[in-house]
Amino acid sequence: MKQTMKTIKLARVFREGAQNFYRDKWLTLATVVIMSLALYLVGIAIFLGFGVLHIIDSVESRINISMYFDFTVPEEKILEIKKQIEGRSVEEIQSVTYISRDQAMQDFLVREGDSKEIKEALDMIGENPLPASLVIVAHDAAAYESINAYAFQEYEDYILDTSFAKNKAVIDEVHNLLILMRNTGLVLGGIFAVIAVLVTLNTIRMSLYAHRQEFEIMRLVGASNLYIKMPPLVEGVLYGFASAVIGVIFLVITVFAFDPFVKKIMANADVSSFYGKDILQVIAIVLIVGVSLGLASSYIAIHRYLER
Repeated sequence: MKQTMKTIKLARVFREGAQNFYRDKWLTLATVVIMSLALYLVGIAIFLGFGVLHIIDSVESRINISMYFDFTVPEEKILEIKKQIEGRSVEEIQSVTYISRDQAMQDFLVREGDSKEIKEALDMIGENPLPASLVIVAHDAAAYESINAYAFQEYEDYILDTSFAKNKAVIDEVHNLLILMRNTGLVLGGIFAVIAVLVTLNTIRMSLYAHRQEFEIMRLVGASNLYIKMPPLVEGVLYGFASAVIGVIFLVITVFAFDPFVKKIMANADVSSFYGKDILQVIAIVLIVGVSLGLASSYIAIHRYLER
């Protein structure tokens, strides 16, 4: 019998919370729109946080250092330097590839051979203008700075230059851009989250005021504070959940809409595979944050009301 009464009370609590949520449609719509925008921005910020890590890892996985040698350095000496670099540290160096002048020219023609201007320029030069090089791939991108310093320290008399500065600039530029986008999203999301809490607070307070006589009667008949609190808490959870679902829908649309932009940054990138696990994590976080915001707002409102 007691269990049946508890079930009836619980069902009544959820029903009253749902009725309060649907009662004033315009007020509900305004609250949900603001909370959805806040949660959307928070989701974008979190998603960009994941994106920063993935894109940097992808760029770093394709980066390397090319050591360009003076034209007077014989091939035997370059191959000797290659062995010395390979023996530097197995944990640091992944591979070292020798690119001869002829191979460098063949690779260049494959990439740029269709350009009429380049063909004319090569005909005017009359000889191969490209130097031999060693392409060094490290296990960790952080090692390239020490490898570059080592190259100039040990082989300064033999090398013309390295590609370290150019490649480092690419990583830093992508990293700084995405960090800026993520931080902007966090700031905007935080601002709208505060606004959403304030709006939800006022919405719940208005709902409480409309039902003030009911609460007074419930108090007079001995209803506990917990029983009085439950319907507004359910209402707050519904605000948060509905807002989170809408925010997630627009977030997913945005992610797939920016697929071409992602592919420009990362060759052969596919949003469905690249973001598969991350988007699920972001959706879960947004849903949890949404429900938590609604619940916290309702709790603060009803707690203040009952303290009067």
